[in-house]
Amino acid sequence: MNIWMDHLVIGWVTIAYGIGAFLVTAKQLRGQGEASLWGWWLVAAGFLTHLIALSAVVVIHKGQVDFNLSTSLEFISLAVALLYLVSCRVASLEVPRAGIVVLPMLALSVLVSRILPEPHGMAMLTLSSPIFIAHLVLSLLAYGLLTIAAILALMDAFQDHALKSKHFGRVFEFLPPLFRLETTLYQMVWAGFGLLTLSIVSGGVYSWQQHGTLFAFSHKVVFTWATWGTLATLFVGRYYWGWRGVKGARFIVLGYLFLVLAFLGVKIVKEYIL
Repeated sequence: MNIWMDHLVIGWVTIAYGIGAFLVTAKQLRGQGEASLWGWWLVAAGFLTHLIALSAVVVIHKGQVDFNLSTSLEFISLAVALLYLVSCRVASLEVPRAGIVVLPMLALSVLVSRILPEPHGMAMLTLSSPIFIAHLVLSLLAYGLLTIAAILALMDAFQDHALKSKHFGRVFEFLPPLFRLETTLYQMVWAGFGLLTLSIVSGGVYSWQQHGTLFAFSHKVVFTWATWGTLATLFVGRYYWGWRGVKGARFIVLGYLFLVLAFLGVKIVKEYIL
């Protein structure tokens, strides 16, 4: 893709997400919990533009992708945007309010993907193996769901703390009912955990095909298993001891931070520090 066309695409996607964030925030400040229709369509337009542009690059290079930090941010932003758009159309989910945080994050991720300095090394991958493609898609969807879940977990912890301490501020007025928020939160976490499990299984199958071992030891694998173990511990604690509110949110955020290290932290160290 021509460099100026690339800049134009990224500029439009960043603006679409940014204006979408403004419209969503404005609607929430007026006390309206549903998603802004104009904001939703703007985000959808930005998402489709970015998806088509990135797909064209993959096709032009015949499935060869330099999977560095910049490209990872692009793929992740696509996954998060898709899941946010779909979730906003499900009336039973309290996801639109999370757009106040999700959409600025998306705009920033897309922008940062273009201003990062050149990395030290290349991480070329070929998107030809069905098992690897399935592993990649499952991993990105799991990351996207757990990103939204982590934001909802912080909202849940804030509301739970406010109720227990009886210190209500203006922010409290914009949050959905605690029961509906927690229901949505744990639906997202369960779905993200399921996708993460499938991602681990498909990664193990691909590793066996390529290297004759189920799980090659690496920092990425360790952090991914740390996420899985943290969320599994949360489910056990929630079932037996009723963990919720701030305690539950801590496990969700901690698991998400492990996932960030697996997806992005390892790349930052390899490409810019070592």
